[in-house]
Amino acid sequence: MRPLHYLDTARLGQMTPAAKDAQLDFVRLSAEEPSSLYFEQFLRDGFSAWPAAYQERFPGLHTWTGVSGLKHSIRQLVDAPDDWQVLFANRSLSLIHLATRCLFRACRNVLVTDLSWPTYLHAIEHRASRTGNRITTAAIRTNILQAGWSSTEVAACLAEAFTRNQCDGLFLPAVDHLGIRLPIREIIEQIQSRNELRFSLIDAAQAFCHVPLDDCLSCADFIVAGSHKWMGAYLPTGIGLFGKRRSREMISHRLRHLGGTHAIEDPLLQFTEQIESGRLDGHSETANLTSLFACAGAATDLLSTRHTRDENELPRINDLIQTMRMPSAEWQPVLPKDSLRTRIVLFESHVPSTQHQCVDAIRQTWLDAGYVITAYPRARVRASMPNMEPHTAE
Repeated sequence: MRPLHYLDTARLGQMTPAAKDAQLDFVRLSAEEPSSLYFEQFLRDGFSAWPAAYQERFPGLHTWTGVSGLKHSIRQLVDAPDDWQVLFANRSLSLIHLATRCLFRACRNVLVTDLSWPTYLHAIEHRASRTGNRITTAAIRTNILQAGWSSTEVAACLAEAFTRNQCDGLFLPAVDHLGIRLPIREIIEQIQSRNELRFSLIDAAQAFCHVPLDDCLSCADFIVAGSHKWMGAYLPTGIGLFGKRRSREMISHRLRHLGGTHAIEDPLLQFTEQIESGRLDGHSETANLTSLFACAGAATDLLSTRHTRDENELPRINDLIQTMRMPSAEWQPVLPKDSLRTRIVLFESHVPSTQHQCVDAIRQTWLDAGYVITAYPRARVRASMPNMEPHTAE
């Protein structure tokens, strides 16, 4: 049987060992002790707060250190300051909704790019229309992938678009779903050198536990990420981070008013904020907590290795591309400038017959060659390579 090379782990979400153990033991706990008197204390204070008998029965949950402990682990993973706030939600889209309320409270015209994830962009467009505000789109993908723009050219283009259109807000992906890494700090510094930037929202879904987030942490008002892609928790948990002095109170105020007429309907976000504060609302909606324990397990595994991008990765990625057995010679990598590259590699075919194939047919072609990837229209294929070596399974 031909071995499969799982190149798109960003989609497959390979689960780390501790995440798997935590999920399995939480399922056993739910089946065997559905109404334990110790459960609320366990949720708040962690595995160490449990009686020894429970610790022996459910050892896979040893990575759970409580809601506050998990937030601390997330800050450690990205080297965020201790005073930054961390949020958990069933869906990262819930955090986008929260962030856009702050974004359009502070801003009247928000600059976005054609690199935005469509679901997030739609949420921002919807919020802008409801509040009578605007968004301005700067098209940069073609220039990055085809014209070979550098990070300096990208930053200059976006700063110029921000000024020309009289924008005052910003929404950018730190890494887009096709692998382009934006120079967040350089972009924001160029914008701020000539304009007032009132709020910046950064989508770090493809960047979290993939590339360092120091640029985002130094500049962003709100960062949205998730646990199921590069973090390796498999089960999705939306992760939000904020802590910039100028916007912290506005975001915290929105959090304190999650209920009411314009509630953000995310049970996990409400529950985790309540249990950490010690003020549980008996009338809140039931929350699915399983993903939290997988997230805690994955965080423990990653903190033990702290593997993120280093300056020597690109040569290894290039070597791996050269050794890949493509389905045919028509497939070629599309590589932006080194400073904009990540472990996500885009391949394209310019053969007319392939460009008209449906994405399922293209995926099958790559599968027949031994690769599990993500395919897009117009003969584009995304391959994600987190460990620099294909993971094989017989």
